[in-house]
Amino acid sequence: MRRLILFVAAILTVFSISGATAALTPNKIVIPDIEGYKTLKGDFHVHTVFSDASVWPTTRVQEAVWEGLDILAITEHIDTRHQHMRKKGVFTDKCDRDYSYALAKKAAGKQLLIIHGGEITRGMPPGHFNCLFVQNNEEICTAAEANDHDHVLAMKGGLKEARKQGAFIMWNHPNWHKQAPNVTKMWPEHKKILKEGYMDAIEIYNMACGYSPEAHEWCLKHNLAILGNSDCHQPFFTEIDYLNGDHRPITLVFAKEKSVESVHEALNERRSAVFAEGMVYGREQELDPLFKACVKVKGKKWSDKGVWFTLENKSSIPITLVKAEGSEDLWYPRYIVIPPFSSITVKARPLLVNHKQPKFDASRTSVSVNFYVESFQIGANKPLPFSVSVPRK
Repeated sequence: MRRLILFVAAILTVFSISGATAALTPNKIVIPDIEGYKTLKGDFHVHTVFSDASVWPTTRVQEAVWEGLDILAITEHIDTRHQHMRKKGVFTDKCDRDYSYALAKKAAGKQLLIIHGGEITRGMPPGHFNCLFVQNNEEICTAAEANDHDHVLAMKGGLKEARKQGAFIMWNHPNWHKQAPNVTKMWPEHKKILKEGYMDAIEIYNMACGYSPEAHEWCLKHNLAILGNSDCHQPFFTEIDYLNGDHRPITLVFAKEKSVESVHEALNERRSAVFAEGMVYGREQELDPLFKACVKVKGKKWSDKGVWFTLENKSSIPITLVKAEGSEDLWYPRYIVIPPFSSITVKARPLLVNHKQPKFDASRTSVSVNFYVESFQIGANKPLPFSVSVPRK
């Protein structure tokens, strides 16, 4: 009898483990396309064991597919002091600086676009720069290390070679405490790099240091692409609380199609935004159509005592709305949260007069209910405006 009980217990344990494994479903980030473009989700800053991280390139691919990403850039530190792995897997300072990209590209197949990149890593100023869509990291490293004695000259040498290869160049994490211990600023060296045409984007959000409002404003001022990435060195499950619905920070690219060439074109044309920690950062020309694709207005109704409508969130982005100017004569919730893939009905009424509920004036043909979208920032502390107009029927 005891053997039978143990046997049954073992079988139940197996089924329990199988059920737990089956529960590990992909935690995909879902964001709709906007009119005329595909909304592609990418991380343009990750590392593997081939520089100073602890993850194999194929694992980086698996993680990205699990989250529903479309694009992944392998951006190893290409400087000699950060290189650790040789093509045959032997630890050495002499390595193939493009091999991790080759491994990731092979593993990704058609599931994921892999961008060939590399990170030039110098002291401040000028700090760290990612070069994307490169051809040969060995040549970029050689050009940088020809002036190893000088941070600025080394960076310029590497960036110049990267540009010869057609690279798209991003200034990384300007608000990282090791680069900006007291204040986030664009140093004269960065201004010179920008003026000479070797800066196409700034990483305004980095998982290690969060959002930089200063960098957001620099991108708007200088017409630079807005990027946000993880810069992950550890396995993602040690960094992201997936069980509570969290995601890595990502760059949203509004591309004509899902291809490396189209992603490059979109970034060159500055069609990008950032989704991180429930917030979206970008330009109004991208965020306005993105918000309208994420949030659908349904069921508008009119009565003399109030108007109703339903807001449906069709994305993974939590939507936060606050009451905006222009609706001072209306009563409706001043703060609204619409969680991902859910709906909420809003009712707006005329303000009470002497504790009585008045009716809309008979001559009024419509009512505009105005909001700021706090979770969509089109500049530093500048939320996207949003209005729902309900016509008299």
